[in-house]
Amino acid sequence: MELSFYLQYYLFYLQNKFMGYPFVIRLTVLIVMGLIFIYILSLIRFVWINLNLRKKERDFAKLSRQVKDRFVAMLGSDEKYGEDRVFQEFEDVILRMNNKTKIQITDLILNTANELKEAGKTVNEDNYRSIIHVLDIPSFWETELMSNNSKRRHIALRKLDNLGNGLTTSVLMRSTNHKNKGLRKQARAAVMKYDNIDPFKFLEDSFDTDFNALDEIMIHHFLVGRQSEGPLPLLSRWVQHAKNHAFKAFMIKEIGFFNQMECAEFLKGLLKTEESKLVRAAIIESLGNLGRQEVEHEIFDMYGISPVEIQTAIINAVAKFKTKIGLDFLTNQFFRTTDNEQKVHLAYAIKQFGEEGKLRLTNLSTNSNEFERKIFDQVNYQLG
Repeated sequence: MELSFYLQYYLFYLQNKFMGYPFVIRLTVLIVMGLIFIYILSLIRFVWINLNLRKKERDFAKLSRQVKDRFVAMLGSDEKYGEDRVFQEFEDVILRMNNKTKIQITDLILNTANELKEAGKTVNEDNYRSIIHVLDIPSFWETELMSNNSKRRHIALRKLDNLGNGLTTSVLMRSTNHKNKGLRKQARAAVMKYDNIDPFKFLEDSFDTDFNALDEIMIHHFLVGRQSEGPLPLLSRWVQHAKNHAFKAFMIKEIGFFNQMECAEFLKGLLKTEESKLVRAAIIESLGNLGRQEVEHEIFDMYGISPVEIQTAIINAVAKFKTKIGLDFLTNQFFRTTDNEQKVHLAYAIKQFGEEGKLRLTNLSTNSNEFERKIFDQVNYQLG
């Protein structure tokens, strides 16, 4: 009773004392106490995360000591292990396997396979497939791919792709329209990679509404892989109906990269009607890669009235054509332009004409100012 009385007494005393201070001091004390509380919570969270990470590292190291040597032996062996033998080798692991163990084994087997490849050794693909199927790794990640948590689905999709086990499109399609754009794009790229019926389906809709540089890398990687299996369809098919200018420009550049000469006439016609400067620059770049010199006079006429992006594309294309009139054009533009950055582009382009270009730069330097001579020195130093 007395203890309760004294506690209440001192509590009211401190409260009255505190309320007697000016408002600014009271506010400062509350803010400081709040910050101290946040700091303590952050410290507890940091310690908890650190302990968790250390436990995961210890568990992973323990599992690695148990099974890594077996992985190395099987994956590096020329002998083909059957699934029954693999089961016998890993029976002790399978009996106590849980979801956490499957995640660790996934990382371990991928790391082991990569280490063997980096060491210049051949990975036994038959044994690799037997191991992951006996340990039920693909099924686990396919189940994760059906999760309602977008982060878990994202991780599952990446792991399955890294495992290279051949995803089924029915499992992937659930994520191809997800509101999380990272997951959506990764799922679409995976469908294109593994679908043998209609792998180009997502190119019909410009791949994704938010098309960016990372999407370009994924699609380019997909197209390179498809080309290694056989001829690609004409990419002008998807250029013709594309609404997204960034996607359209990218596919046009891919036409030049894959040297699809059959699309040249289509590109020449599109150059006359296209309004987007991004797409027009891509057309000129591709025509340059395709070596279509007949468009030179047309792009010469465009040069003076075009924005810088298109002018740069014209300079690069003319440098690839390497015609006499092209060299004269670049030389004239060097004297005419007042844009110092464009002068640098022009000088590099002239230099690409070999000995004739080198001679032309030498002649230009005799009538040039100090800045232009520095450009020539830079070009000669870098290109020799």
